[in-house]
Amino acid sequence: MKSSPAAFPKSGSSKVSKLALAALIVVAPHACYGSAFSLYEMGVRAAGMGTAFTAVADDASAVFYNPAGIAFQSGTHMEMHSIVFSGQFRFKPSDALPGTVVPQKGFSGTVKPHFLPLATVYATKQISPKMTLGFGAFTPFGLADNYTNFNDGDPNLTKFTGRFAGTRGGLQAYWLQPTVGYKITDNLAIGIGPAFVHTHLLLEKSFLNPYDDALAFGRSAASTVFPGVDKEQAAQVISRLLPEGRSRLAGTANNMAFTSGIMYKNPTKKFNIGFMYRSAVTSHLKGQASFAFGSNYPLLKYVGADFLSKSFPNTTMSGTFTTPATYALGFAITKINKTMISVDVRMQDYKRFKDVPINFGKTTANDKDSQLPPESRLVFDFHNSYQVAAGAEREINPITHVRIGWYYDKNPVPDKSVGPVFPDTDRNSFTMGASRKVGNKEFSLYYQAMFMRLRTTNVAANLNQGTNGSYDNFVNFAGMSMSFDVVNKHKNSSKK
Repeated sequence: MKSSPAAFPKSGSSKVSKLALAALIVVAPHACYGSAFSLYEMGVRAAGMGTAFTAVADDASAVFYNPAGIAFQSGTHMEMHSIVFSGQFRFKPSDALPGTVVPQKGFSGTVKPHFLPLATVYATKQISPKMTLGFGAFTPFGLADNYTNFNDGDPNLTKFTGRFAGTRGGLQAYWLQPTVGYKITDNLAIGIGPAFVHTHLLLEKSFLNPYDDALAFGRSAASTVFPGVDKEQAAQVISRLLPEGRSRLAGTANNMAFTSGIMYKNPTKKFNIGFMYRSAVTSHLKGQASFAFGSNYPLLKYVGADFLSKSFPNTTMSGTFTTPATYALGFAITKINKTMISVDVRMQDYKRFKDVPINFGKTTANDKDSQLPPESRLVFDFHNSYQVAAGAEREINPITHVRIGWYYDKNPVPDKSVGPVFPDTDRNSFTMGASRKVGNKEFSLYYQAMFMRLRTTNVAANLNQGTNGSYDNFVNFAGMSMSFDVVNKHKNSSKK
């Protein structure tokens, strides 16, 4: 399809601003397998224990799970983790138009890529009996979704029904975190890690929905295109003569954040208690908005070749997007017949993600042809979420360990906000893993099966968006890591 830039008509600006806002806030929902758009699988060993690692934190991934843990680690330690996941994400609409071609298993949210990678790097170095330094590079929020099962020129009745709410999105929130761990006593330590956070957001979606924003445009253009005809009748016709547009919004931001923690170890009674706090981040995004249309459509002779491109111009955009704070409390029994058992309870304050404002560079206020509003907001009203995790690690021999785990994740997304942008639901994950030490290196593997509860929505306000229906998802994770003791003094407490 040949395309030209575009933006929204004046009377339809509220509809358009919602489209642009949704574009801004998309955060790779199908690959964000924690609540809404968070990830907690930031270490292969921890993930094998169901991510119940707050009170364990005895390898370099403590930089993420509990910075206080690095204070108990001697020598110099480095870790590299790689996790790949693949999911089956299916959506079956309940309110599709008559004649819509819905695949037998529903629309897939993982058209491409089928496998999504995630990598993390950690390092720690003890510089005195009381102080240890660390560094981590990880992505606690992010990944991607893709519902683009069509080409622009395909018949509309074969396209994904929820395309006006989103087709392809992505979020990457990269945390680069230097960390300091300090022993207050032999059994008590604290840690803090100031972080540089780089965030990138992307969304592609369809717009000029004949039942929504295109209909609003039709009302504004009725007297010009069909003078003397009833406005509502003219609007119905115009909305179907407009081309289906495509929009793409992308923005980046740089921010500061921090992670902190405290840990108490009782070697006599063989238990640990840990607490971790990761700060919320509000990203002030700056980027570009672009719009495209077909070059040949029935209404073209009535409005002129440049009407849509002037009404919907490519322009700069800005907005704010907030990732939640995380609170984690953990308890671990460090030795029961060569087995360690750990439990975590976590909360993420997704209530911060209430609404998202967006601003366009070319608007009705500063461009005579543009119909974009100076500012608008899209309301999500998320709830806080919580997770409960439990795991165990057993020593088979001094160089071999095996692990199992489970965690439950309560989703924060209300029914009104469920769709291709946030197809979230409650989930149970079951994990297993193993490690083997070879000299001063340790190699670890893990697998995770995530069972996501079937969720069906029926929200009257979403009827025209085509997002009501059933969301049926399942995710496989697999990961491997290599850890390396540069100075071979460090031994994990669980392996003594």
